[in-house]
Amino acid sequence: MEGTRVSLLKDLQQWSMDFTTPPIFWLDGMAGTGKSAIARSFCRSLHESHRLGGSFFCRRGNESRANVKRILPTLAWFFARQYSQYKSTLFEVLRDAPDVADYTIQRQVEFLLEKPLHRRVFVNRRRQPLVFAIDALDECSDAEEVEQLLNKLLCVCKDLPVKFFLTSRPERHIVAHFESSQPEFHRVLRLHDIEQDLVKEDISLYLKTRLADIRSSHRFPSVFPQVWPSPRDIGILTRLSGKLFIYAFTAVKYVAAKNHVKRLQTLTRFTIDACQPFYRPLDNMYSLVLSAALDPNECTSEEIFMTKRILDAIITIREPLRLSDIAKLLVLPLDEILGNTDRIRAVVNVPQSGEDGVVSTFHSSFIDFLTTSGRAPENMRITLSSAHRDLANGCLKMMNSGLRFNIANCMTSYLLNSEQTLAGIPIPVKYASLHWAHHLDAANDTCSLLPLLEDFLFEKFLFWLEVLSVSGMGGRASSIITRVLTSETAVSYDFVLIAINTDDDSRNGTCQKILLRFYMMQSTLRSRFGTLSRRVLLTFTSPHCHQCTKLQRYPKSIRRNIRL
Repeated sequence: MEGTRVSLLKDLQQWSMDFTTPPIFWLDGMAGTGKSAIARSFCRSLHESHRLGGSFFCRRGNESRANVKRILPTLAWFFARQYSQYKSTLFEVLRDAPDVADYTIQRQVEFLLEKPLHRRVFVNRRRQPLVFAIDALDECSDAEEVEQLLNKLLCVCKDLPVKFFLTSRPERHIVAHFESSQPEFHRVLRLHDIEQDLVKEDISLYLKTRLADIRSSHRFPSVFPQVWPSPRDIGILTRLSGKLFIYAFTAVKYVAAKNHVKRLQTLTRFTIDACQPFYRPLDNMYSLVLSAALDPNECTSEEIFMTKRILDAIITIREPLRLSDIAKLLVLPLDEILGNTDRIRAVVNVPQSGEDGVVSTFHSSFIDFLTTSGRAPENMRITLSSAHRDLANGCLKMMNSGLRFNIANCMTSYLLNSEQTLAGIPIPVKYASLHWAHHLDAANDTCSLLPLLEDFLFEKFLFWLEVLSVSGMGGRASSIITRVLTSETAVSYDFVLIAINTDDDSRNGTCQKILLRFYMMQSTLRSRFGTLSRRVLLTFTSPHCHQCTKLQRYPKSIRRNIRL
């Protein structure tokens, strides 16, 4: 909000405009201290002054935004759009490395930063440095790749004509790099160490402004007391917030939902214990919001169950989806989804239009609260493995019902996808096709999913490959199948073979039928997917399970053709 974090933003501006200051600025802060809000404000300011080279906001649980290997290609794309000199140099580099997005982090830095941005090649004609911003590095899924990125940036930053603004929580694998590296190449600001008085002023201003907005926008101002919010109310909420901006934000969302006067009174009854953990006030806030949403006096047991199920899905999905798409994956009526999400709008970002926009949590601290042992009450805690099982079930059902021959309305199989107009794949079908293996791998108690998995493998496998091909994701087919084959926690294909090759006469010889079925598909796969088909077939039909009938017991002609 305008008027807050003024001193810090001014400090960042001074750092970004001075070539003599360290090339890397790391803003370190505990969850909820406002790092991402500061990063957005700083990026907006850089953009307005034409000094933003590019930005990347990481987000836990989002497959694209949690992938470290997406960061540098995204920054390079933004930078190339703005600076023709970098663009032409980058094109020359990409001629030698067209698949740089799949390279290791070290080689990405070399090809996307070092070579095209070397001081002898790239000349910054501006009087002030250009800045790349990367927010929430701690929310990336691969900590080892984050370490590789930091290690490489700290090594090469002194030779590049750009600066890097980074934010993260003080995770051990991140802190270690800044503590051991040469201090002249980076600057560290610990957000949670900023003087309490400065943070207090910003949070107080935020609370006064937002609560006053609630009153001024109400249709019946007379329902409020003459002085609302009172200085006492603002003082209590400010003290409860401590240094956590997310507390103040969530408090305002909670009060704004309904019963404004009563809810503010409820919040100001909280007490402060000097010995409690820093996150305890925030946990109390989240507990209060969910207690209201799951109140058995106002909701039926079925509504409470559905609210928790929807919350499970929102937290576990791999990429943001619309409520209408989540409804299809969970096989629930949309109006039921909309009705149950209304009660959790204080902690979940639900678009005003309901079904049209994507839905997500406001802050990762809410996920921490729900999934960390000892923080959320038992009736609110989420078991991620159960949530993944629910989504795996939905994905398999979606593929079994939604996948069909020529789903993209391809005019002819003799032309490449790029040479003809193809129909779009429905979002729930595309999501299920890309992420079913991830949810299956992370799920518990997956035996009940065996029939759905078997139906998919027997009836829908080729149609699934078609969806991946049309979506430009054909190269991921082998890795998706491999994930299921190598899974330790989910039903792997080996286990499917064991489970369905029992003494039951109706299942006799099923393993051999599976191998024969895919052997007969071989020519179709080759003609349609080229080398990809051989990788998929090899991975998919060679489980080598010592508990199952050994591959060597099949006829030589089959074994010879399976080992492509």
